[in-house]
Amino acid sequence: MRRTTDDKESHKPSDYLKGAILGTLGFCTRWAVDAQGNGPEWIEVVEIDLHLHHSHKRLHGTRIAHISDIHHSRTTSSGYLRRCVERINRLDVDLVVLTGDYITYDFRGTYREKVVALLGDIESRFGTFACLGNHDYGIRSLPDDKREDLLCRLIQGMEANGITVLRNEATVLNINGHPLWFVGLGDLWIGDFQPEKAFANVPTDQVTITLVHNPRGIEHLGEFPAHAVVSGHTHGRRTKTLTRRSLIPRNRRFHSGMYEVEGKKLYVNRGLGRVGRARLKTRPEITVFTLR
Repeated sequence: MRRTTDDKESHKPSDYLKGAILGTLGFCTRWAVDAQGNGPEWIEVVEIDLHLHHSHKRLHGTRIAHISDIHHSRTTSSGYLRRCVERINRLDVDLVVLTGDYITYDFRGTYREKVVALLGDIESRFGTFACLGNHDYGIRSLPDDKREDLLCRLIQGMEANGITVLRNEATVLNINGHPLWFVGLGDLWIGDFQPEKAFANVPTDQVTITLVHNPRGIEHLGEFPAHAVVSGHTHGRRTKTLTRRSLIPRNRRFHSGMYEVEGKKLYVNRGLGRVGRARLKTRPEITVFTLR
């Protein structure tokens, strides 16, 4: 195994403090992560037992890592993301799921190229599966053809690096002789949210895990067999961002952690990256689900 510079460096308490301070201020650097998982680190690995209806005993023990909101940009460094990938690989999981916002503002596609190369180094037994987030569709001020070109480059780059992108579609895996379905939806804000298309061939009596960037998507999935929904988008913020139309802060219905919504389980990941805004008491997160 090739040794990197980070492999040779020890993670000192002073590194943790630098990572924590910069992370709170909205900047993600390599000091936030101890890639070997032996020392203090600002990033948090959250382990959760996921109990699902229709879960066959052959699926029990399957481990799924979930990351979201990578936001590769000037505020989320390549060194940080590289260490995050190394940290995920040390978890020795069966599957990895990604729930969107791989870049922030990317006019030329530079960060898209960098992030797909980094994510391509993720290791798991059965692969990596992804949906799209609102930032991935590009900046609204860009011409439509430019936005579509950048989005296609992102999707093609991810797939070329071994990541299965599910844009309003589903796929099924054979885990120890039993099916496990994954459904990926387009973004709700963008208007690319098509559950009828995505769930068209998904059986109701087999375990289905749904990837959707915005957790409010679950409010539109009542009639569909989405047994567990994993999402991100909020960065753990309890209140919505103020706008010209609304100057009074309102609490989010879903901000982070596990929820039960009409018999479906929803998990909201706090995200790995930052967009240059202070984030108090919201550490970046890698979630690991163990199916039960």
